[in-house]
Amino acid sequence: MLGVAMYTTIKTLMEKGLNKSQIVRATGHDWKTVAKVIRGIEMGKEEPEKKPHPVILDAYKEKVVQLMEEGLTGVRIHQELQKLGVKIGYSTVKNYLTRIKKREKIFVRIQTYPAEKAQVDFGYVGLTMDNNGKKRRTWIFNMRLSYSRLDYYEKVYDQGVETFIQCHINAFNYFGGVPRVCKNRQLKGSYLRGQFL
Repeated sequence: MLGVAMYTTIKTLMEKGLNKSQIVRATGHDWKTVAKVIRGIEMGKEEPEKKPHPVILDAYKEKVVQLMEEGLTGVRIHQELQKLGVKIGYSTVKNYLTRIKKREKIFVRIQTYPAEKAQVDFGYVGLTMDNNGKKRRTWIFNMRLSYSRLDYYEKVYDQGVETFIQCHINAFNYFGGVPRVCKNRQLKGSYLRGQFL
């Protein structure tokens, strides 16, 4: 897979007017690779697609999050994973917990009553294909009921107020009611107080 630097090089040479054959000679890449990159550039890709690096703990992510929400320390989580037969060091667990907390904004569950609270996340996930096969900037709306942990997800192509409100309506229809309080992880405070249907 091409790195960002080589992708940028091919893009720069293309913008300077070099054809595929000239770019192949200049970079040393084969014809198919250069043609693929040029097709991506013409489709509006700003950089090459990144191949995800598998992490051994990804297979146990749900369990790790559950243990975090139960208030276990990194040392205790490491011990619990060892009981499951996961052969890893404590430092690997510690780094994984840090990555979850920082990048994925995992939060510790606070005990609530049914229909009392929902948490809302609305985050950018990059370019994805829409129903017409066109690559577009994409956001994912997520509402999670705090008591049952039931999730509603919706893919959208803008983050306007109308879209944000419509996502809430769609989530309420999906759940069959409205929680008393909705909290957005990116906003301070509660912005909706209603009555569960």
